Amino acid sequence: MMRHVVGLTVVLSLATGLWAGPFMGEYEGMFQADAKVALKAVGKVVDEGDRHRVVLYTTPQTPIDPGAYIEISGQVEGAQMTLSGLSGGYGWKGQIQDGTLAVKSGYGQSFELKKIESKSPTAGLKPPENALVLLTYEPGKTPDLGNWTNAGWVALPDGSMQITPKKGPNRTQREFGDIKQLHIEFWLPLEPKARGQGRANSGVYLADNYEVQVLDSFGLTHTSGDCGGLYNLARARVNACLPPETWQTYDITFRAPRLDASGEVKELPRITVMHNGVKIHDNLEIPAKRHRAKGPLQLQDHGHPIQFRNIWVVE
Repeated sequence: MMRHVVGLTVVLSLATGLWAGPFMGEYEGMFQADAKVALKAVGKVVDEGDRHRVVLYTTPQTPIDPGAYIEISGQVEGAQMTLSGLSGGYGWKGQIQDGTLAVKSGYGQSFELKKIESKSPTAGLKPPENALVLLTYEPGKTPDLGNWTNAGWVALPDGSMQITPKKGPNRTQREFGDIKQLHIEFWLPLEPKARGQGRANSGVYLADNYEVQVLDSFGLTHTSGDCGGLYNLARARVNACLPPETWQTYDITFRAPRLDASGEVKELPRITVMHNGVKIHDNLEIPAKRHRAKGPLQLQDHGHPIQFRNIWVVE
């Protein structure tokens, strides 16, 4: 993922009408373990409505790494956020102000991080000449939805297609088997008071059957039901989620199952998934109970105004 440091900015969500506060998002900096040891650290601040959940950890985080992992709470107080909590055996106190997160423990350990803005390296990726473009993307131009079956979804003037909640899923007119690359971009609304599967839920289905989950899982210890997971089969190897209200990407390779003349499976399907440029599944076998060698792509309607753009396939 591409990253750069940002200042204190308030962003208006046009899709939801909510103000995304200046504190939610990613941070990078240092953890001071003691007077001699300083380690690179990462922070994730998650908006949960009545509070913010703040996760801070050193990188890489391994069982033998002499680092730290803490989770504390934040409360907005005007132009700053006050941080406090018990974690890792110590009490922590600090604040976020003007894009800087600073917090100390009663034992003298400290984090100091700067807010950054991450972007998927494949956001806005142009389709190759041999691609079938399913949803054209041109900034500031309303896309053509002619390759899709659900007339209830909305084409927006920013170049994206938005779910109309409760209007049902949207499928492609065309069916697909093997896919060398499926590129799809999605934007998740901030739903701060929702939890778990209620937080910006959708899914991308290959052959109308094999789901890669779409969910606001930023800052979570994820499961197979979180963003990038193969629902009830495998969780993503890495939580590569960006904050909500950020364009994210999937680049998927799919090898359809091989079936004999009677429909019995000779070879199971396999899938590789890149989420925001990070490989989260690598040629993973899918042992689902029922299989399809071909079918439309499906985007799930789970009742949330999620947006999609720039969708294309190389077969």
